[in-house]
Amino acid sequence: MKKLLFLTFVLLVGTKLFAQFQPQKLSEQSEISLLTISPGEELWSFAGHTAIRVKDPVQGIDVNFNYGVFDFRKESFYLKFLRGTLPYEIGAYNFRDETPYWISENRKVTQQVLNLNQEQKQRFFDFLMENYQPENREYRYKFFYDNCSTRVRDVLEYATGDSLQFSQTLNAEKSFRDWIKISSQKSNNDWSEFGMDLLIGVPADETTNAYRAMFIPDNLMAAFDSAKIRRNGEWFPLVQTKYDLNMASNESKSLPIKPFMFFAILFLAFLFISYRESQSGKWYLSLDKVLFTLTGLCGFIFLLLWFFTDHGVTEYNWNVLWALPILFPLALFVKKKAKQPLVKKVFLVQMVMVIALLLLFKFLPQTFNVAILPIAGIVLMRSYLVWKRMI
Repeated sequence: MKKLLFLTFVLLVGTKLFAQFQPQKLSEQSEISLLTISPGEELWSFAGHTAIRVKDPVQGIDVNFNYGVFDFRKESFYLKFLRGTLPYEIGAYNFRDETPYWISENRKVTQQVLNLNQEQKQRFFDFLMENYQPENREYRYKFFYDNCSTRVRDVLEYATGDSLQFSQTLNAEKSFRDWIKISSQKSNNDWSEFGMDLLIGVPADETTNAYRAMFIPDNLMAAFDSAKIRRNGEWFPLVQTKYDLNMASNESKSLPIKPFMFFAILFLAFLFISYRESQSGKWYLSLDKVLFTLTGLCGFIFLLLWFFTDHGVTEYNWNVLWALPILFPLALFVKKKAKQPLVKKVFLVQMVMVIALLLLFKFLPQTFNVAILPIAGIVLMRSYLVWKRMI
């Protein structure tokens, strides 16, 4: 909470201070740099962040431009955020105000000063300033295709024209999902990886090339390291100098148990409970109501993200095979010693779907997190027991 309040203060103060800033000509001493911030511990920061720093000691400018900023005060903020229709913005903040936030988050901050001539620096800066005008700030954010990292790449291409050359082989042959996994591992955040794997569908398994892999900030930084820029017929490195503004410590606040281990233990617990039920003749119906209500809610969320949002990456999510949406609220109406043919059929369908998932686990077009295996095992086991009691 303290970090959230600090970030809010930084952004409000930064916006207010920079609001007085007007477009102007950069001096020969000006620098334009790529800032790469390492992945954080929160879900929204698991992939890291990219910003552009414009520094001109002659003009008294030291500003960070950030794409991917959103305003909590927007009308229907939460609804638009969930549906993927929330407009994102470019933000501009004083370097001295924003950087302490990243340091407080224990995140590594790397600066790459770009080897641009004066005309290219001015074009870069003018584009950012034009983009920062109130009428131009908003844009439609797309996690894989149009985010804080890809926007910076696109601005650089605009400023340099055909004099820029990226490596064609860097970071190839991995899917979008692979890069999410790599980013999560850098911050030791297995639960973020698990959460993202649940929410994103088949589009995330599309193989990227070197260009599209730049949606990850660390990949953009690596692409800048290997890029060349042409000047007077000769090719030079795009990055003039590179150094760390802040080195993160090795401390990790990740949860002590990984998702697979947690759900494997939960599976064993349900197995033990099921055994006790078979020995005692009891049925812990309340437990099944909770389990299948949560399962149905998960399926309902998967379905909503698939058909009723515009994120572009949550379609065709085959996690619905183990989470039948109709279980919510159907599970709440399951009764002991009562004929419920509809309930019986639903749980039979759920069993068939889970079995299909387990049999086709390696053949479906979607890559699943291994932690869903014990989850699917729990759902299958308890679905069978509910179905059996309905006979």
